[in-house]
Amino acid sequence: MTAYLLRRLLFFIPTLFIITLLSFLISQSAPGDPVEQMLVGRAGAGGDQLAERQASMQAYMEKRRELGLDLPVFYFAIAPLAEPETLHRIPQVPVQDALRRLVYKFGNWEAIQEAYHAYLQLDSAFFATASDTSWGEKRTEARAILTLLPQEKNYDELLYRLRQLEGLLIPALRPYYENLVQAVNALPTRAQTWKVYIPTIHWYGTNNQYHRWLMGLLRGDFGISYQDKRPIAQKLGEAVRWSLVINLISIVLAYLIAIPLGVTSAVHRGSLRDRSISLTLFMLYSLPSFWVGTMAIVFLCGGHYWAIFPPGGVQSTEHSADWPLMKRLADWAYHLILPVIVYTYGSLAFLSRQMRTALLETLQQDYIRTARAKGLPQRLVIWKHAFRNSLIPIITLLASVFPAMISGSVILETIFSIPGMGFLSYGAMVARDYPTIIAVFTIGAVLTLVGILVADILYAVVDPRISYTKR
Repeated sequence: MTAYLLRRLLFFIPTLFIITLLSFLISQSAPGDPVEQMLVGRAGAGGDQLAERQASMQAYMEKRRELGLDLPVFYFAIAPLAEPETLHRIPQVPVQDALRRLVYKFGNWEAIQEAYHAYLQLDSAFFATASDTSWGEKRTEARAILTLLPQEKNYDELLYRLRQLEGLLIPALRPYYENLVQAVNALPTRAQTWKVYIPTIHWYGTNNQYHRWLMGLLRGDFGISYQDKRPIAQKLGEAVRWSLVINLISIVLAYLIAIPLGVTSAVHRGSLRDRSISLTLFMLYSLPSFWVGTMAIVFLCGGHYWAIFPPGGVQSTEHSADWPLMKRLADWAYHLILPVIVYTYGSLAFLSRQMRTALLETLQQDYIRTARAKGLPQRLVIWKHAFRNSLIPIITLLASVFPAMISGSVILETIFSIPGMGFLSYGAMVARDYPTIIAVFTIGAVLTLVGILVADILYAVVDPRISYTKR
């Protein structure tokens, strides 16, 4: 068993690496610019004066360095000879993508870099002329075109944008504009497309975004939330405790109730007791949990009906850390009774049927007939010989229990006003808070691996016929 566990743990290392790599690739593929998302609403952002523009760009660059986005993405990169190994240093992601597209089209980075520098000079001169009265109403349109210009991935569209810009600029900007047009028009004549077909490997070492993200992950640092600029680990810690408590209690109750019911149904197969249990559980299973939760709030939490339970939340408004422990536990239990019930009832039918089916199959085995032929009491035959060997399907479900304990339910947590993982995940998706989403995904994947390992161990514990040692 020890050797098997060591082999499985060693196997988990490449699996975890693939999980983290997949999570990182998803985060890299997420739309939008994380720096701009975190700087939304910052004073000076989007200003029309040169000083405001410079302050905004300075804040952008500082936040970019803070997040490590000025580093290369991975340990190495396979790219065409035409693509420079320093392209990741270009500040904005859309601009990087546009420049990369031009590199693949023309293959001459020096010429493309000259055109980009000509654009930067025009951009700086544009903001330096903010107070020039000769602009009139054309400045707003010119600024919109100038902003989109370096993000244009199609060369023909780039030329079209330049022609649009020509009639909007004031005379003071003409020299900068002509330099830019000259550099852009020269790209086809200076093309070196052969460089696009020669692959090269750029080695960056450990000073890259993935390594930094992975090391932070191992330390429990999932990054900063785009939504409220708080550490994601702190947000997860606040949310996971409620989802964990509710789901853990719900899962334990479901197993404690469903397994005896499944055993009873199997032992009394076809009887009135079996049919009554099946009918009751399937009736409960057919009721949507969101509907049951809503009805529980309406009928049991005040309003025009009974006010037996609080209408929502996880604790009273007057709840205090100074209260005695038992009083605080009682307050939490009072608020969580309804959510736990609603979480639990839906899984009873599935678990009990799994237990019933497995036990019926075990009862047909020869060693059970032998035990009965020896005159052993029915209770001893069921619980000592048949029950343990019937737990395999139930244990298999444990692999999904571990991630389920922290997953939460968006609808139920919303109905009962529980600040859990489901509510947090939904809010992160609505706000496009990708680091939080990726953190939840990664934790869930790791817990799934843990669940599989625990299930393998329990297989050998409950069934002596299962052995992981070589014979």
